[in-house]
Amino acid sequence: MKHFVTYILCLVLLFMVMLEATTRLFLLSSDVIPEANIGNNKLYLPHSDGIWIKGGRHEITSHYKINAQGFNSLKDYNSRPDDKLNIAIIGDSYIEGFHVDVENSIGRQLEQLTQQTVEVHEYGKSSGNIVDYVQLFKQYTAQKYDYTFILLTDLDLAFYEAAFMGKGNTVTKSTSFKNVYTHFASIRYLNSNLMLNKKLQQLFRSVNPFKKSNASTDSNLNIDALQAFDSSCLILYEPQRLDIDRIQNSLTIPSIPIKHQYIPDHEPFDYHWNSNGRHNCALTIKTYLESIDAFKKAPSMSKIMK
Repeated sequence: MKHFVTYILCLVLLFMVMLEATTRLFLLSSDVIPEANIGNNKLYLPHSDGIWIKGGRHEITSHYKINAQGFNSLKDYNSRPDDKLNIAIIGDSYIEGFHVDVENSIGRQLEQLTQQTVEVHEYGKSSGNIVDYVQLFKQYTAQKYDYTFILLTDLDLAFYEAAFMGKGNTVTKSTSFKNVYTHFASIRYLNSNLMLNKKLQQLFRSVNPFKKSNASTDSNLNIDALQAFDSSCLILYEPQRLDIDRIQNSLTIPSIPIKHQYIPDHEPFDYHWNSNGRHNCALTIKTYLESIDAFKKAPSMSKIMK
């Protein structure tokens, strides 16, 4: 038995050594994007810059860049031009945008579509929910932007506790394990690229049905949170991800369905938006702004139109 265990351990060690060499040689492993406590919020370490990779064969490879405020963006959110329409977009990983190059985000595409007459700031963070969105609006965008678009799903409404806003004290401090994880490409590859940790968590939940969840039941959605948004806000949604009829009577702000003119995701590998999906979202916002003559209020657009 002892020899068998030793044999298995040797095989595992050999596998890890080969995997480490392979992931380093072919640049298969994603960078670790460090998180930071910014204003008591669990965001990303400002000025981080690197490559984000998903998939066993790096099917998705993109460039990210964290701004001074802790969000994935080329823009500094402290700067809002007076001669443009200032627009904020709030949401989860779809708005965070790691699945495409930061240079090709929703905001950058919308600015290009409108001939640079708008300034777009994307307040996105993975795992965000309606409680995070309300706090993001109150802390970052209320009375600072002409329009704030909130990307909303049914799942977002199933929470009564924020995932990252007000959670700055949960940022993991430097530990021996974290240092090992950061420096070994093979471990990052298994966890980040192949999402081994999430798969194990899903397996554990499947065998432990009594594990408690932070999400509410379908009959106890956090509809009241929608009342926190003011008249500058609009709900963005995909019909397949938000049952708008269920919350329509509780909405006091407009809701806009995203129209996907181009294939929007990395299906079947990943269902997050690809560059097409972000282009579809940018087009939806542009079309809405045109429908309410919003561009006429922007001095730069008025000059173009004359």
